[in-house]
Amino acid sequence: TVCSCFKRCWVIPEMIAQALATVLMLVSMHWFVFLLNLPVASWNVYRYVKVPMGNMGVYDPTEIHNRGQLKSHMKEAMIKLGFHLLCFFIYLYSMILALIND
Repeated sequence: TVCSCFKRCWVIPEMIAQALATVLMLVSMHWFVFLLNLPVASWNVYRYVKVPMGNMGVYDPTEIHNRGQLKSHMKEAMIKLGFHLLCFFIYLYSMILALIND
């Protein structure tokens, strides 16, 4: 399907971007944000590594419908949405705080 193909195309860039953001927070010594990003980056790598041989990727359309994995993928998407919203407001607060202090 088109949706699963679109999602499969974004798994590796999402994993790289999350890992890069985590490493940048570690290098810049933003410990709270680093510790906030570390579990999500680890989960992305774990999820990519644990794809069974023979599957098309993390979002294999036949496996999602055969095993009923759609509900777990929707739960994961909602958790990620909440995480990204939380990060957005933390980054916005940090930016405003940095602008006020300068």
